[in-house]
Amino acid sequence: MTSQKSFDPRYRVNIELGMRVMIEEENSKNSELVSCYVKEIITPDVMNESGIKVICEDGKKGRVKHIGTESSFMDSNDLLVVLERKLRKIIVEELSKVDRNWWDSLGPIIKDDVQRKLDTGGEQRKQLGIPNYELIEYTNFYHLPDMILGKRWQYFEKIFKNKNAIDVKLHELATIRNPSAHSNILPEMIEKKIQVYYDDIVRLIENYQRNLNN
Repeated sequence: MTSQKSFDPRYRVNIELGMRVMIEEENSKNSELVSCYVKEIITPDVMNESGIKVICEDGKKGRVKHIGTESSFMDSNDLLVVLERKLRKIIVEELSKVDRNWWDSLGPIIKDDVQRKLDTGGEQRKQLGIPNYELIEYTNFYHLPDMILGKRWQYFEKIFKNKNAIDVKLHELATIRNPSAHSNILPEMIEKKIQVYYDDIVRLIENYQRNLNN
C-alpha cells in the first residue's frame, strides 16, 4: 500500500490508497452510498465538508462519507438485509458461470418455499404493479447457507475458504435474521456479532472479486 495520504475531515483519520470506503457516487441518481477501494485521491482538501473526493478501483468516483464497511454506520437489521443481497448476488454470479439453468437443479425445499411465496403474494403484487424479480430474490436468508454449503460448495470454496467457519456464521445469522425481520429488538451482544460476521463475510467476497479484476 502506498504512503500517499489525504485527510478526511469527518473522521479525523488518514485516507490511504487501497482503503475501503463508502462514497456518495458522483452524478448518480441513487442516493445510497456505495462501497469501493480507493485508487486515486482527487481532492485532498481537509477543509472540504463534503468529504474527500476519490476514484475507486472499479472506476466509481465520489466523495468519501464513511471509512470501513457498512457496519460503521448501519444498524444491525440493515446490515442483515445488505448481507442477504450480497450473498444472493455472489450465488447468482458463481453458479451462472457453471450452469445457466442452475436454479432448476436446486433441491425441492427451496424451490417449493419460493413458489409458495409467489403464489401467496402474486395477486397483491399485480394490483400494486410490482414487477417480477429473479427467483432468488424470493428466497429467505436461511435458504442461502444451503445454497452455498451444500453440494455446490466447490464453487464457493475459493471465496469463503473455511467451510466450517462460514457454516457457523451463516447459520447463526440465519437464526438471528428471523426475529430481526419481525422488528424484535436485538441484544447488544447479538448486534456486535452481526457487525463482526458482516465484516468477515463481506471482506472475503470483496477480496475474491478484487483478485479477479487484478
